[in-house]
Amino acid sequence: MSELDAERRARYQATVVQEYLRRTAEDGDPYAAVLLVPDSPYPLYERIRARGTLHRSAVGAWTTASHRVANQILRDRRFGVRTPEGAKPPEFMPFDNSMLGLDPPDHTRLRRLATPSLNPRRLAHWLPHVERFTGELVDDMLSGRDQVNFMRAFAQQLPLRVIGDLVGIPPRHRQLFFRLSRRMAYLLDGVATVQAARSATAAIEEMTVMFHDIIAERTADPREDLISDLLPAVEDGRLTMDEMVPLCMFLPLAGTETTVNLIGNGLLALLDHPDQWKALVADPSLAPAVVRETLRYDPPVQQYRRIAHADVELEGQVIAAGEEVAICAGGTNRDPEAYPDPGRFDITRDPGPENLAFSAGIHFCLGAALARMEAETALAALAERLPAIRQDGPVRRRGSFIVRGMLQFPVALR
Repeated sequence: MSELDAERRARYQATVVQEYLRRTAEDGDPYAAVLLVPDSPYPLYERIRARGTLHRSAVGAWTTASHRVANQILRDRRFGVRTPEGAKPPEFMPFDNSMLGLDPPDHTRLRRLATPSLNPRRLAHWLPHVERFTGELVDDMLSGRDQVNFMRAFAQQLPLRVIGDLVGIPPRHRQLFFRLSRRMAYLLDGVATVQAARSATAAIEEMTVMFHDIIAERTADPREDLISDLLPAVEDGRLTMDEMVPLCMFLPLAGTETTVNLIGNGLLALLDHPDQWKALVADPSLAPAVVRETLRYDPPVQQYRRIAHADVELEGQVIAAGEEVAICAGGTNRDPEAYPDPGRFDITRDPGPENLAFSAGIHFCLGAALARMEAETALAALAERLPAIRQDGPVRRRGSFIVRGMLQFPVALR
């Protein structure tokens, strides 16, 4: 089959899938409607919850918006992120050895190697850097126009600066890392166009070459960063180079996208609720509460996928080995059984149970503490230095049913 024929076939298949989802949604299946990426999926999560704590969608996946059931599944070792046979993901999503797409024992081994780079002592070391980067970005915004795209001017920049230092990417590679990361980010969206998938694959190849160069440099001159931390494991055989390169690429990608959209979603929620914004301006020490409530109210990661590795009886249903469960984290975090008045954004609310914005169990987000620290620092600084900031035009969303965030968020600064 020629490349042109393959592309035509892929386009045709995508069109068929979209048409099937549209018809299924029109027939009343709320999960199919979620997959069509509405601007606000939250009313659809309510409809999913109304069908029971666990039910099978017409599209084939079991679905849940129950906090209790989702938490149980995420912590149950009978579920994983791969099929029981270990089948590989699609060729345009090469997450095989990046830890994001692995189950134990390989997931456990790689996670154990990466964890020291994100321990509390390291995070304390990075806090002054985060504060400095935040201040510089606010300075940049104030020195320019009165209106900016907040996502591009601030929310995307801060996590990339932090992750660049934390991973160990030399300054001369930062711009290339940023451009390639933007192209690779489509891999996290669940559904991508043929062009985006092809661009992401090319970006992975280019970034692989770049990281081999960086790793060679860090081998000669180790620093206090993730790459340098992992090098001894390569030398003693606990980690292969074929595992290290994807780990250094995709772990920062996933963490950066989460933080970018946590910051953006947090500011949008605050500006949509002026009383909450005024409270933060009056007391920036409320920033941790703002981040916690944003993660519950409008989390950057809306869904998790788990595959049963054995037949599992749950909530009166039998999930057969190999079947998929779609955990609607955006819905579980608004489950009225877990959170009173869940549709209200309230930074003063009692925290309640731990929300599932960073997953749970063995796949709990490794960079959760770093993401919280960056978002807390950012939102506190914005409240202190830009108290008059306001939304100044419609937002344009990312177009993903997995990652909830914005591409454009116009704000007036004064």
